[in-house]
Amino acid sequence: MKKDILLGVSAFLLGVALILVGLPTSGLAAEPAPKSIKVGVLISMTGPDFQLGGPAKTGYEIAADEINKDGGVMVKAYGKKIPLELVILDMETNPEKAIARAEAVNTQNVPVAVGTTLVGATADIFEKNKLPVVSTAMTINAIMDRGFKYFFSLCGLNSDMAPLVFEPFAALPGGMPKKWAFVEEQTDFSMEFFGFAKEVAAKRGITISYEGRYNMLAPDLTAPLTGARDSGADVLFTFTTPPDAITMLKQSAQLGYKPKAQFFIKAADDPAWGRLGAMGDYAIGCADWHPALKFPGVKEFNATVKAKTGQVSNPNTGPAYAAIKVVAAAIEKAGTLDRAAIRDAISATDMMTVVGHVKFGPKNERTKPVRPVIQWQKGTMELVWPADQRTKPLVYPIPGR
Repeated sequence: MKKDILLGVSAFLLGVALILVGLPTSGLAAEPAPKSIKVGVLISMTGPDFQLGGPAKTGYEIAADEINKDGGVMVKAYGKKIPLELVILDMETNPEKAIARAEAVNTQNVPVAVGTTLVGATADIFEKNKLPVVSTAMTINAIMDRGFKYFFSLCGLNSDMAPLVFEPFAALPGGMPKKWAFVEEQTDFSMEFFGFAKEVAAKRGITISYEGRYNMLAPDLTAPLTGARDSGADVLFTFTTPPDAITMLKQSAQLGYKPKAQFFIKAADDPAWGRLGAMGDYAIGCADWHPALKFPGVKEFNATVKAKTGQVSNPNTGPAYAAIKVVAAAIEKAGTLDRAAIRDAISATDMMTVVGHVKFGPKNERTKPVRPVIQWQKGTMELVWPADQRTKPLVYPIPGR
């Protein structure tokens, strides 16, 4: 009996010693690998943002399926590949519900999350819970300026977009149109964007011939449109929802206002815009992504989207797909499901994706994002910028104007 006790104590002390020096142990219980790596997904499948949430969901799912077909993500701590499992929560295009969903996803045993638009309203929650999240379709600089450690933006911000929107016009044979009407929706992201746009316009010698403001989903926009018309603005420029943009088109026609260009950021970026037919033709937008961009894997990704949905890739599918690829690469790099380690690995991201090269700056913002400018031509969303990747040149002025 005494001999057995001594042998047991010796074996225990040997096991402890092996653990301390980092050598493999035998016969000691190890923490089992989880059946899946849960990835939180915050999107709006209902409410005004549902047209963005559905395509984003498709992008997330395609990326997870591709990774899982190869066995999942290699996690060094467990010495094996583990498949991804998407935990999808609907934000319902409601800031309060988005915050509630961010708290809920924290309880789902997820080491990392992704999300769209209103996930920006939840940045404080992710920071408090030390849960890394990679956002897409979130353009607000003010959020990134707060210096969150766990919140990352994969898409370009307003400060990136503001200089970009003028580039296709600057390349026109006749030069930049000089009179622009800025019609500003009274929302945080729109007002911040136009703050940057005014700085760029001043540097380019552009005259803001009219500056009007309106509230989202206002039924009557004749006042700002009349102001734009009477100022002689060549370009009607706004950052707006599809319903408000349609109201502007209809009421501009009633007022006899025929600007030479109509720039509807956000509204014209929605593929549903093509259903407007001739009324929506030649509208310009600045989408998060375009399926004609010439980055590695885009062609194959487009084919997968077509096979899955029967439709052409949506501007929101590409960034969502890239977000899952980024977090999967970070998990593998971290070699663990520890949130802080994954956060550090995301911060060190340096990889090529279907949205181009992804690298994050000191505020977790994406550095040098490629954000395309698009124009609707004969019912097709054409890529008009960057110039070296365009499918069609910018049409200016609108024919007949």
